[in-house]
Amino acid sequence: MLIQDFLCTVTLFKETVFIRNLFLWFLKEYDGYIVHLCLGGDDMNTLLAQEIHDKALACGYDSCGIVPLDALDFYKDRLTKRLEDVPESEDVYAHSKAFLTLKENYPWAQSIVVCTEYFGNYKFPVSLRKRYAKGLLLSLANIPDGVEAKRRRSFETWLHSKNIQCIGGETARPAGVVPLRPASVAAGLGIYRKNNFFYGPKGSNYELVAYLIDKSCEYIQHLEIPPCPDTCDLCQQGCKTKSLSAPFTMNPLTCVSFINTFGDGNLPEGVTEDMLEEWIIGCDNCQDSCPFNKNHDWSIGKDYPGLDELEPILQPEFILKASDEEIIEQMIPKFCFHLTNEQIPLLRKSAKRVIERK
Repeated sequence: MLIQDFLCTVTLFKETVFIRNLFLWFLKEYDGYIVHLCLGGDDMNTLLAQEIHDKALACGYDSCGIVPLDALDFYKDRLTKRLEDVPESEDVYAHSKAFLTLKENYPWAQSIVVCTEYFGNYKFPVSLRKRYAKGLLLSLANIPDGVEAKRRRSFETWLHSKNIQCIGGETARPAGVVPLRPASVAAGLGIYRKNNFFYGPKGSNYELVAYLIDKSCEYIQHLEIPPCPDTCDLCQQGCKTKSLSAPFTMNPLTCVSFINTFGDGNLPEGVTEDMLEEWIIGCDNCQDSCPFNKNHDWSIGKDYPGLDELEPILQPEFILKASDEEIIEQMIPKFCFHLTNEQIPLLRKSAKRVIERK
């Protein structure tokens, strides 16, 4: 059989997984000129999407999806409704307006690649629970020189090697290039729950990463994840400040996680210091109250690199006696961009509150 005949046959059966994988091998053996002779643009885009997906998983991601920029059109309505429901939050979401103009800001971009990484595989010390948000301390952004982070960067290196222009890659930064939760939902990697968090098949313990790329392709997952029961309001009950006032509705200004980080400790009307409980950085109350997270055992799993050494210096007693230099060098870099060097007084204030509650 001629090469061209073989390739054309593959085109007819591109939906067959075996044939698709065999053809991906074939791509490595023959140059793109022959391929383009036999395949149309849609076929090449399908193959590229599959290749990007497979490489993401090979680089350690839990899942990967790809959507066109148009798939985020729904986010405008979602943001508009959020501002209508909580108009005082407009300043907090000011950076989100840039997400509505991705096409204008990045005219070369055609698709969004979004990946998930499950951090529920790590253990989380008992002494840090109910004091530090797990997603912040277990972020790979805190260990940029670690094996896990290097593996993630290898995905970016691979994209460049394929002549794919890309931008993004942020995880928990306050304002990245791509709206991570909407992009993940659009790609079929999970759903929104009533507490506004992204949930995948194993709960909400996922770190999200996304890139804009200059190639047009699509890879949408179709997962069967049950929605929140209509009658469930456990996340609202778990929110001590009542920031979660209704399903899918929250006021960021009264969120404990906002108050003890970006909100610089300012207490809005109706919020008292005791409502912050023992939270020092972030808050997991609404996620910990959720039935879809309830059975997770944080005493089981892998050791997060460096967390055993970090645990004693994150105790409130150590924070109060530590010098500014110690806090800046040893703690701030481990808070995943959620606390600045100028907020050391806020950190000490939170530590003092914990000790006074004992």
